[in-house]
Amino acid sequence: MKKWILALGIALLASQAGAAEQDPQKVSQDFYSWYLNALSKDESPIDEHDPVLNQYVTPQLLQKINVLIKSPDGMDDDFFLQDQDYSDSWVDHVSVSRFTVNGETASGDVALGKDPEDRQLLLVTMRKDRDGWKIDDVVKESR
Repeated sequence: MKKWILALGIALLASQAGAAEQDPQKVSQDFYSWYLNALSKDESPIDEHDPVLNQYVTPQLLQKINVLIKSPDGMDDDFFLQDQDYSDSWVDHVSVSRFTVNGETASGDVALGKDPEDRQLLLVTMRKDRDGWKIDDVVKESR
């Protein structure tokens, strides 16, 4: 009986470790799906200091965003969208390219929206820490 409980405990820990080892594409997809859904419900994850944000974003980037928000000029664009607002068509249309991994960093393209006239293209850089892959920078790509 003790061996069975021990085996169950090890299997449970292994499954949790596997969740932390998600690839950067999956993390980016999950983040943008969550983030856009929150915005569509009139929530503001950054302004409300949503704890879920900490699961997806490095502390360094969160600090940078807070400094930008508190600066005299403020922040014109939503950092993660690289735009002032989002399109409703983006909410259910997040596509992520294969990320290039180089050690503890990874970068790849995220496209928001399906219609080429209403699409936002982003280059997302991620950093791997003890909790897995997290977004460390976002830059708008030209069309």
